[in-house]
Amino acid sequence: MCIVETKLKEKIHVSFKKEGYYSWRRNREGKGGRGVLIMVRDIIC
Repeated sequence: MCIVETKLKEKIHVSFKKEGYYSWRRNREGKGGRGVLIMVRDIIC
């Protein structure tokens, strides 16, 4: 799953490890949007 325009701040930690997903995210420093969050099921990796 890929979520764009996340608008997450650095101080907000998102983890889906318990639900069985690896997650990677890239925030845009100093901007209010255009971030991305990628989640991959742990059995696929």
